[in-house]
Amino acid sequence: MNDITVTLNGKKVKGNKGETILKLARRNGIEIPTLCNDPRLEPYSSCFVCVVQVKGMRGMQPSCSTKISEGMEIETNNEKVYKARKSALELLLSNHYADCLSPCTQACPAGVDIQGYIALIEKRMFSEAIALIKESNPLPAICGRVCVRPCEAACRRNLLDEGTGVGIDYMKRFAADYDLKSDSRYIPEVKEPTGKKIAVIGAGPGGVSSAFFLQKEGHHCDVFEANPKPGGWLRYGIPEYRLPNDILQKEIDEITDLGANIFCNKKLGENISYKELKNNYDAVILTIGSQKGSSIGCEGDDAKNVFSGIDFLRNMEITGKKADFSGKKVAVVGGGNTAMDCCRTSVRCGAEKTYIIYRRTEKEMPANPIEIHESKLEGVEYLFLTNPKNVNKDENGALKSLTCLKMELGEPDASGRRRPMPIEGSEFEIELDYVLAAIGQKTNVDFIDDINNNSDNNQLKLDRRGNISANPETLQTDIESIFAAGDGVTGPATIIEAIAQAKIAAHSCHQYVMGLPVSPIHKEFVSKKDNFKKQVPEDYIGKFTNQKREEMPTIPPDNRINFKEVELGYDNEDVAVHEAQRCLECGCTEYFTCDLRKYATEYDVDQTKFTGSFNEYNVDFAHPFIEIDNNKCILCSRCIRTCSDIVGANALGLVNRGFDTFVAPNMVNSLTETNCESCGMCIDVCPTGAITENVPFKPGPLKLSNLDTICNYCSVGCSISVNHNNGFIMQVTGRKGLINDDEAICKYPKFGYHYLNSRNRITKPLVKINDEFKEISFSEAYDIIKNKINNVSSDENSFFAGARLSNEEMYLIQKFARAAVKTNNVDSFHYLDRGTGYFNNSMANVNFEQIKQASKIYLIGSEINDDNAVVGFMINHTMVKNNIPVELVTVHPDSSMKHKVSEVLNIKSYYHFIKAVNHYLISNNMHNQLFINDLCEDYETYKTSLLNENFDALVTDSGVCCKDKIIEFAKDYNNQMNAIIVFSEKEISANASLELFNLSMITGKLGKTASGLISLKEKNNSQGLIDMGINPNIGVGYQPISEQSLINKEKETWHVSELPSNSLNQKDLLEKGKIKNLFIFGEDPVGCAFDKNQITKRLSKSDFIVLSESFMSETANLADLILPASFTIETEGSFTNTQRFIQQFTKQTESKVERTLIEQLSDLLNKFGIEQSVSANDIMMETVSLFPNKEEKISYKFHTTDNDNFNRMFDYGCDYLNKKFMDSFNKAFEE
Repeated sequence: MNDITVTLNGKKVKGNKGETILKLARRNGIEIPTLCNDPRLEPYSSCFVCVVQVKGMRGMQPSCSTKISEGMEIETNNEKVYKARKSALELLLSNHYADCLSPCTQACPAGVDIQGYIALIEKRMFSEAIALIKESNPLPAICGRVCVRPCEAACRRNLLDEGTGVGIDYMKRFAADYDLKSDSRYIPEVKEPTGKKIAVIGAGPGGVSSAFFLQKEGHHCDVFEANPKPGGWLRYGIPEYRLPNDILQKEIDEITDLGANIFCNKKLGENISYKELKNNYDAVILTIGSQKGSSIGCEGDDAKNVFSGIDFLRNMEITGKKADFSGKKVAVVGGGNTAMDCCRTSVRCGAEKTYIIYRRTEKEMPANPIEIHESKLEGVEYLFLTNPKNVNKDENGALKSLTCLKMELGEPDASGRRRPMPIEGSEFEIELDYVLAAIGQKTNVDFIDDINNNSDNNQLKLDRRGNISANPETLQTDIESIFAAGDGVTGPATIIEAIAQAKIAAHSCHQYVMGLPVSPIHKEFVSKKDNFKKQVPEDYIGKFTNQKREEMPTIPPDNRINFKEVELGYDNEDVAVHEAQRCLECGCTEYFTCDLRKYATEYDVDQTKFTGSFNEYNVDFAHPFIEIDNNKCILCSRCIRTCSDIVGANALGLVNRGFDTFVAPNMVNSLTETNCESCGMCIDVCPTGAITENVPFKPGPLKLSNLDTICNYCSVGCSISVNHNNGFIMQVTGRKGLINDDEAICKYPKFGYHYLNSRNRITKPLVKINDEFKEISFSEAYDIIKNKINNVSSDENSFFAGARLSNEEMYLIQKFARAAVKTNNVDSFHYLDRGTGYFNNSMANVNFEQIKQASKIYLIGSEINDDNAVVGFMINHTMVKNNIPVELVTVHPDSSMKHKVSEVLNIKSYYHFIKAVNHYLISNNMHNQLFINDLCEDYETYKTSLLNENFDALVTDSGVCCKDKIIEFAKDYNNQMNAIIVFSEKEISANASLELFNLSMITGKLGKTASGLISLKEKNNSQGLIDMGINPNIGVGYQPISEQSLINKEKETWHVSELPSNSLNQKDLLEKGKIKNLFIFGEDPVGCAFDKNQITKRLSKSDFIVLSESFMSETANLADLILPASFTIETEGSFTNTQRFIQQFTKQTESKVERTLIEQLSDLLNKFGIEQSVSANDIMMETVSLFPNKEEKISYKFHTTDNDNFNRMFDYGCDYLNKKFMDSFNKAFEE
């Protein structure tokens, strides 16, 4: 009731008594950041990120625990609150020894998500890796060949004793080449046209990259290039043996394919003017490069045959003719990558001797170490600590020799490298034929007057080095419609730096043309280990498996006499995948979901604000599904409290006190030695990356998309999100649903999703020929099925449907059997020969939502934490929060539930125990006669039968320790106002479940609010088997097949004149070999059987077995024809949970199977002349039309039983997927 008035941010609002400020604010649409709060748990107030200001109260108040009071005035968003939250976050992050982003990504000027694309390459998702790369770098094939690789220099694997980092560039090249050759190569999405036009000056890496980013935004770009062909430095400065022109052109073509135009031989200030651009375009981006060569800078450097290295390389490309250095001696002055290109090109031009003259040592050379290595293999000789002093000319003014000085290294200069100092008297002379100067480049802005003379306002300016002056954060020049990027702004840099600048310029240009304020790209907060200490080898050696780098295949050095590409690329996918596995996964997988990082960004946090002591922990990988990284822990204790108060496992706790506190498994060293249930709830509630999933694949900080569906494991019916990247499932999380409105899920969906990624899936029909399976078409499969059915009598066919299937699939299976094949031989191995007692188990059940109202809960025959854990969470939370007792009645001496309950009663027979309780209640007149008279049938018959049995014998057979325990239980249960019994079909027999219903009726509790029974089934659609008529004796809606109203409806709906009337026992038919054609949909009776030999014998008596399955199960090995099954996320339909809630799910992704199971069944029905829609909605409406009319009067029936019929023949709900997961789950703990 709204009975409290408070002022919230200056506005009067109504609140509820006992409500916290946080809850009030959220209810009024005001977001307050929290890290330690969980609405299911008591307030903890540890993070202090949720603080607010309350008038009259001293200091800041935690909104999560501060309750509102009449007249309270609250401010949630003022400067004081902002500063307090910022300080709280900075304190948390001062002990957050972790990397949000991997060092390689941090080192990449373009910010490419390197760890992310490596993770995709490991999954053989090469085009997807390119899609990720192209978010920041549109030239991966080019950069994969010629990038200077700052990422590899930053790679932490360098700190291991292997000598080299991860081959990032080589993997990028492999993925790019793969994508270029692919029929389904990545094509970026382009937004709707904006009508805006941008002129880009220069078609080098900066220019084409700018065009790429702007075209994606829907703008149109025209690129003007002064040279005959596009590419800029990529074409005219890098030789083809490193970067083939066809690769360069392919990547440029991919950009023009997006709609950009490139006009060559167009030079600004000569044959195109700024005036034209200003009149025809909304903005201009200058990406002119820095390609004016520098001279050696010593006396005589004007001699003939002394060239700029840049001009040397450009002229060869423009003319198409290589220089003739046959028999000549060539010296290249410089130590960068241009020097490497010049010397290696000289070798290919026939030079007899090629020198590199460099004034420092090899260690200080800026060139790529691989280039240095390759040049040495090709015979280049290095003269280190050497510098030209004079160029000596002959009588014709041509180069004769070069006088050089020896150098020594002095103090570091501005670049951080030690300054070279000449050694007096060390001159020496080298006879040479050519000298190529590769000692630097300059920017040539020869069009500046053209721009400034035609500018309406402001002027384009140059900096002191002659580069274009632009805002370093936005790259907007003083002329607001002109932006600049690349070497023309920075001076000579690298390709990846030019691309990085192009992204910034394109971002700013987009803002400008769209009329938005031009502002820098927003910088996200990034935690760095380097903010705490320098990383050293001791931090890594011994903690990671050694794995040598995959070598790049190359042309042998002796054969490098031409300009063919030297590096040949990885031989195959396996090499790239193997190299990807070397990644140390330094960055956090929760980069995109971490609340701490989100708030740190929002509050502009400085991680170094509070420097000092910090804790460093080893990551705990002991649990096969859960990893704990205390370096990222903020001690919010959400994992501990969730594990205790909701799950009830108490597997986690806090160790130590104060600054040294950390989260660890309770009392032991390993989580596997605790009562941990591997539910994964700790992962889901962690607001950082401190507790994450220990996955069997290479994780990465990847953006994920959601596929929303219903869990296909147990009968609770939880809503889940299957989170994927381009189809590869990375994780599963709970989502707010009808059943799990708190988003809780258990281990089955949390860790049981890997089958969705399996490469061993059956995707085409398979027929067995000579004991080997051969792929065939669906049409051929249907012909085989029809032929087999037509060649036997109707009742020699039998159809089995699994509890994994949707209601719609089940309905079509029984419809096919009855309408097309004319047999009632429809059943499920799941319930085979287990009696009919389970069929009404979901009648009048207590709604899960009412568990919280119970006065006492009894678990009878339910290992709920293993089989239906989410209901177990509800029970445990109620026990903890409301302090109510939970009693376990179990036949398992070592029950896994013992530590989670208040009382344990060990017995040997559920059936006899329940009957003994019923006997005592009735014989002592403790039954609820009023309830029985009003709502129940057949009580007297039941009473007579039960009292004829010997009470003491029932007590003895129950295995309870003494009669008093029976009496005590009976009285306690009878006296409870809101007693709920929870039981599982997996644990108790069908007759025992009937006796539980009898007990609930005897005491008058059945069907009442928060009182009575909760039945739990094994599979997601066990109830559907009953509702959809998957039984020889019952039809749709749990109606007897002999019910005339049902028969009439079926004939009318199915358009058939005849329907089968006889019902046969399917187990008997199988045992006697009476089934010629056996059809099994979604079950694995052989693999799941307790007695595999017996089941194999029964099934083998059939002449022909058709199986619908996704994998080669043990049953599949017996099959003659396999139809590929579809997954839940690939189709539409519904499941009915154990409480008879029908939950629909929709198709979330395209199936890898040509025809889904619904489509296959519809095809078969149509083939037999029964017209059938493939729409799940149409099928459900058809199903509902056959349901019986609802009876107005509630009536419960007592059932008399005479034996315990626990005949469970199959484990795992007879579902291969359940078995597959549990086998791998259990095996993981054995390894």
